[in-house]
Amino acid sequence: MDRGWFLRGPETEAFESEWAAYCGQAYCVSCGNGTDALTLGALALGRDHAEIQANTLPLTAIGLRRAGVRVIVRDVDAIGHLREVGPSSVPVLLYGRTPSAAELNATLFDAAHAHGWKPPTHAVACWSFYPTKSLGALGDAGAVTTNSAELAEKIVALAGRDDRLRDGRQITSRMDEIQAAILRIKLPHLDRWIDERRRIATAYKEQLPNFVRPVETSFDDLNHLFVVRVPNRSELIRYLEDRGIQVKVHFPEPLHRQSAEWCDSSACFSTADEWCESVLSLPCYPGLREDEIERTCAAITSWSTGRSSE
Repeated sequence: MDRGWFLRGPETEAFESEWAAYCGQAYCVSCGNGTDALTLGALALGRDHAEIQANTLPLTAIGLRRAGVRVIVRDVDAIGHLREVGPSSVPVLLYGRTPSAAELNATLFDAAHAHGWKPPTHAVACWSFYPTKSLGALGDAGAVTTNSAELAEKIVALAGRDDRLRDGRQITSRMDEIQAAILRIKLPHLDRWIDERRRIATAYKEQLPNFVRPVETSFDDLNHLFVVRVPNRSELIRYLEDRGIQVKVHFPEPLHRQSAEWCDSSACFSTADEWCESVLSLPCYPGLREDEIERTCAAITSWSTGRSSE
């Protein structure tokens, strides 16, 4: 505020350099939010269609669609990854899970949940710094990282950073200096926060009853969210919230069942349906105490015991 420089200034430039280095990529272009990051990435790559998994947030599809991309929704496999991965696929790294071997062959990634992931050399990764993310701003912010100087230049122009039009298109999306400054302060703590999230996930897995199935793919998962699959989810949610334990669902309705142009009510995506009906996110954030984890696990066990005795 003393500097009087609120957009396109030294804090943003410094954060872009630091975030690119942290991700192991050569270039970072900041923008207004994670949805804009997907739009900019798809525009720069010239995508005309994209395949995404049905169990993601609608903003994944919206970000791509705003770039003129035809969105094709696909079913997921048993662990919630995109079932069939091809050249036009856009994997979503849900909950901070690292990509499968097949997904690593994709080019464009929705990495909004995956702070701490190091993209492969060929990747264009789209990031969100929404306040609840593992690296969160005090408002909206996003970024695209890439190793291509040509793509980075296109994204700069498309985001309205240098007042030039790129092929007559521009969406005007910028990170403000205050958010960049906040993110720069928090970035050196990110690895420690990720380690703490992993410790929390381990504690949950040691204490949760057997009927609760943690959603994970590997030791490298970043645990932005700690997600489990449970039966009778709505009943369990009421039981926990009545005891002051707040939980959320990421995400309750698959894309093919929503009112949008990519919707296909005739699609039979049974695995995605089952996934969205059973996932539940338990409290997981740096600073969560061991006794709070124990309380959550004990409440879930108590709920299960009560149901089995009925």
